[in-house]
Amino acid sequence: MRHLIALLLTLACGFPAWAAEPALDLLDAPVSYTAAFSVSSPRGTYHGRVWHMPGLERREVATTGGGQGVLIDRKADTATLLGLSGKWYVGLSLRAAAGMVGGLEAWQATCTRLRDETVAGLKATRWKTRAEGPKGGFTGDIWTSREGIVVKAVGVLNSTDGDDSPVEMTLSEVRVGPVDRQVFDLPKGWFGFDLRQVPPDKVIQAVESLRPLLEGRKGK
Repeated sequence: MRHLIALLLTLACGFPAWAAEPALDLLDAPVSYTAAFSVSSPRGTYHGRVWHMPGLERREVATTGGGQGVLIDRKADTATLLGLSGKWYVGLSLRAAAGMVGGLEAWQATCTRLRDETVAGLKATRWKTRAEGPKGGFTGDIWTSREGIVVKAVGVLNSTDGDDSPVEMTLSEVRVGPVDRQVFDLPKGWFGFDLRQVPPDKVIQAVESLRPLLEGRKGK
């Protein structure tokens, strides 16, 4: 569960795209769009969908357990984890959620432009990218569309504990245009917990302690 949460949050918060600026400020694309995505790591390949508006994002990924997702609201400083089959949620502060994936909120990104290429039928610019923070980072290449959407990323997620992980993400079926605002709202009637007041250094322990209860709701 923790690995999948990390994967979703890393994707939703964004890979860094420009130079010497906070990563979270850079990859909040200034346009609304929807897309399918695939992401591969040593733990397997996942497929899902993304809905994005400036400041808001929803990601869902299919899993053998029925799927999980995340809602990001930067203005409200929230990241809400979703268990799709069990209809449960866990609300976190965005800072605490980012802390679960190597202190993502503190990453600083530098980039070098390489060349223009085509990804999934879209014209994109390829960048050699390095992002670093006190607890982790990213090294590799990313491709951004002319609208500023990260359509592909290939590299390594670095960890201070030595658990480096190669990762590759690609968007497809990208459609730039209006997105229904309700897509980013927490579904009504779902079972869940609000952990937004839990200190960032305690949130992993809190989420893991809830795992048996949450996973026991699959199929309900």
